Amino acid sequence: MRLAVRPGFVGWQYTSAPEVGGTSAPELRGTSAPEVRGTSAPEVRGTGQAARLIAHHAQIERGQQVLVCPCGDGGLGVWAASQTDAQHVTLLDTNFIAVQTASRSMAANGCSEARVEVALPGALGEGYDVALMQLPKGRELARLLFLHIFNAVREGGRLYLAGPNKGGIKSAINDCAKLFGPATVLGYKGGNRVASFSRGAASQGSLPEIYRVPGMANGTYRQFQIEARGRTYALCTRPGVFARRGLDAGTRLLLGLLAVRATDTVLDLGCGCGIIGIFAASLAVEGQVTLVDVDLLACECARASLALNLVENARVVLGDGLAAVPGGRFTLVVSNPPFHIGHAMSSTVAEAFIRQAFGALEPRGRLVMVANRFLPYDRLMAQVFGSVATLARTGRYHVLRSEKGHRRRSRRQEGRYARGDSPGACNASSSEAAGADDVSRGTASSRSQRSVSGESAGAS
Repeated sequence: MRLAVRPGFVGWQYTSAPEVGGTSAPELRGTSAPEVRGTSAPEVRGTGQAARLIAHHAQIERGQQVLVCPCGDGGLGVWAASQTDAQHVTLLDTNFIAVQTASRSMAANGCSEARVEVALPGALGEGYDVALMQLPKGRELARLLFLHIFNAVREGGRLYLAGPNKGGIKSAINDCAKLFGPATVLGYKGGNRVASFSRGAASQGSLPEIYRVPGMANGTYRQFQIEARGRTYALCTRPGVFARRGLDAGTRLLLGLLAVRATDTVLDLGCGCGIIGIFAASLAVEGQVTLVDVDLLACECARASLALNLVENARVVLGDGLAAVPGGRFTLVVSNPPFHIGHAMSSTVAEAFIRQAFGALEPRGRLVMVANRFLPYDRLMAQVFGSVATLARTGRYHVLRSEKGHRRRSRRQEGRYARGDSPGACNASSSEAAGADDVSRGTASSRSQRSVSGESAGAS
């Protein structure tokens, strides 16, 4: 088996794992990649102990329709295709990069006929015979997926659910049972457990209360209001979207400092529910704002938030950072970047942001980021841009700003940064002078994204 990975965000590679045969537990080994939320690369869900438990216990007959959601790196999808046929396997995920990864893994193993898409299941009442699910991070996100998988599996169909004890699998099994009916725990190994459910008939009454909260069903959102720089904004959120319970401290700090000019062309990287892009659009009245996120749910929420605030000079794009807007040129790039790989912290995503942002900025264009203070983004920004200013610093966060010099680098260097390659030996010094930015007190911009424990560098 060959699995796609993208270490360091630069280029695709493949790692080999032993072939999976029969119904025995497969040796699905692969190289980890960052988790799915936000604009990070996907967590390798197809190669862990939970996937091996599912492959060991799941019963799939030839010709049965199989759903794998979330799709992870595609390892579990490759195994499922070996039990039925590739054309009968569907891999779905809300994360754009996860779907890219899984699609490449399926193709590398001769399973190109499988359906691999950025989508939630259940919209078309697909009628799957079997669903395979590894527990995502976040209890409410798991419930959202349970509801959509329930609507996608036929009556009498089976769901196999696996995950780590420390990740909340016991609670998840209980939550799932409220919808599907009683669970059968099939096995335990390596701190993980796997359970199966048989889908009964759809309830004639209302759904259990935990599945009726706004945001669970498509077209519904949890709404809240925030105030920033004397203005009030209404936001729409769903489970799995960063800061869904309110404005996080990091973003609030950023909003109090960020200068947006009336003519700016703004890029909000990792937009989440859209607060930064919405705020920027209200100030860049003669400009345009582009909001980018890697997650389908975040993009849906951002679009709903734009509509709720009657914003017309902004658009939302689903995709992988700067690659989602090829050839785009901006005068301001703003980000509260994710920095988690599963449950571990990483600056890989932010490093890619900084390098790609340099290539996409016009001369005199600005990059502004907020991050936890222990993350050394200031050094990297100084390397790439030549200097960095610290606009604000608290006990937890700092807001950093760099400006692209008027003198352009060589075309070779520009291309390197646009691709997100390593800056190499760029001589630069870090000038951390608080308040060094030319901050206009009457202008600003905002944002809301993801990471700390599935949230972002501003999660409370």
